[in-house]
Amino acid sequence: MLFNFILTASLAILSSALFAEARKSKTHDVIVGGAAGLVYTPNQVHAQVGDRVKFHFQFKNHTVTQSSFEYPCDPLKGGFDSGFKPVAMDAKKSPTFTIKVKDEYPIWVHCEQIDHCPSGMVLAVNAPKKGNTFKKFLKKAKESGKDYYHDGGSYKRSDEDAEEDIEEKRSLLSRITGKRDVVEA
Repeated sequence: MLFNFILTASLAILSSALFAEARKSKTHDVIVGGAAGLVYTPNQVHAQVGDRVKFHFQFKNHTVTQSSFEYPCDPLKGGFDSGFKPVAMDAKKSPTFTIKVKDEYPIWVHCEQIDHCPSGMVLAVNAPKKGNTFKKFLKKAKESGKDYYHDGGSYKRSDEDAEEDIEEKRSLLSRITGKRDVVEA
């Protein structure tokens, strides 16, 4: 009787371990940009270890760049980066980029294109429901300021920089068109 119990218990443990190992990994598809605008669709993915997240780039020019919760619009040193993937509006095929989920920790992602991250183009894989949530990550990205350019980090645009840009545009357009004050502030 004891032998049957031990055998049954051992088989149950073995079969559950085999079932867990045999679980097929899942691929989670995410659309990058496109008709939905400056977003990843969906912008949150809940994945298990071993799953993959496959990013499908749509028209315009975007990236899938790993960041951190603390600095949502800055590339994470040593993190993944798809590089820019320009896609024409009439493209028949779109490039893809795939990452594999290696552990249960959150993965924070943003687009490196100018102004996309501060516009809310961010994504999280396995964001916690409490603490450092996706909602807080998105808020931090939007509060990060205008992402004027990247050269090893973000440059926050001041009102003075914006005024200089407007003046440069006015000057250039007035030389091209022969008219003054063609750009409104």
